[in-house]
Amino acid sequence: MNDPEVQTESEYVCEEILQTENSPNDVVSNDVASNDSDASYSFETAGPLESKSMSETAAGQVRQPEPRLPRELRPPVGNVMGVILGLSAAVLYTMANIALRNCVALDPFLVSAVKAAPTVIVLGPFLIWMLTRGEALATSRRLIPRFIVVSLIGQFVGNAAFQVALGTIGLAASVPITLGVLLIGGAILGRVLLREPVRLRTIAAMVMIIIAVVILSHPSTSKTPETSITNHPVWVGALCAAASGAAYALFGAVMRQTMRGGVSAPATMFISGVVGTLSLWAVTLANSGLASLSVVNSSQWSMMAAAGVLNFSAFVALSVSLKALPVVAVNLINASQVAMAAIAGVIVFSEPVTWPLSLGILLTFAGLLVVANRRSPASEKSQASLNK
Repeated sequence: MNDPEVQTESEYVCEEILQTENSPNDVVSNDVASNDSDASYSFETAGPLESKSMSETAAGQVRQPEPRLPRELRPPVGNVMGVILGLSAAVLYTMANIALRNCVALDPFLVSAVKAAPTVIVLGPFLIWMLTRGEALATSRRLIPRFIVVSLIGQFVGNAAFQVALGTIGLAASVPITLGVLLIGGAILGRVLLREPVRLRTIAAMVMIIIAVVILSHPSTSKTPETSITNHPVWVGALCAAASGAAYALFGAVMRQTMRGGVSAPATMFISGVVGTLSLWAVTLANSGLASLSVVNSSQWSMMAAAGVLNFSAFVALSVSLKALPVVAVNLINASQVAMAAIAGVIVFSEPVTWPLSLGILLTFAGLLVVANRRSPASEKSQASLNK
């Protein structure tokens, strides 16, 4: 599956990363302030007030600083390109999962450690560039310690557990379970942690996905890949996939809280990548030592690195797509990952096609469509005003 910082709550992360427009590269701008205090993450910090002369003070002439008006946000691409980039993100995510499926013969912690590296390699220089421009990476560090703890959960229970699931039940069954639990878990945690409403359609989708997970956990659904180093029953693989989705959902909710608390999106993603890279490598070396790395061939190293690069590239494509299209449209496109994973599992890896697998995938896909087709709060308010 995808890194937690890449897949979870993209509409919140991407708005901050691609705020326009100080440069032609569509990077984060510290000059843009949002009017929506519940969903914006501003990098701006207050500067010192201009000094007043003694005569002005004595005369009671206190000059107030002029408010800075937010500039109009324009999508970096048109609607057609937004659709193309949305589809490209789904394809890139699927390609990343195919690369991970090719690594089931390796230690899951090693695979996850290598996959986390591209995020650090790309965002490290980007953060330095932001600092040279005088942009604030964080206006408050209060929530960072908690975010580090949740990042560990996202990396170990999210990425590593998903790799175990791939090696136990295969690609076609793992992706629907993880993606379904991720979206439903995100809705529940959004309600608990962020006081966001849970609508009736979300509850209906939750029931459908729970039924799908139960069906996909049946022993007749799939079989363990021949090259896998794991030897777990099917229900354990399904449990790992579900735990992975739940961990991603927790990570997404806490990441949103952290950004609302004053930490920029690039900084949170970089922190997660560093935490994952260091901790996963530490566990890998403690379990197997350096000698175990010598048996990994160049093709396997390439597959692990490709998974990380594809993952990060998919996130960038999804970010730009979200700037051009409504979130609903992008979520509908992103739900196609379920079908793509099923096709890839059957065609590329010769995973068996069984009726529980087919039924579980159909139920998951239907549940994702129900969730993705929800109206945003802004559109609901607009519709309500029109009906008055």
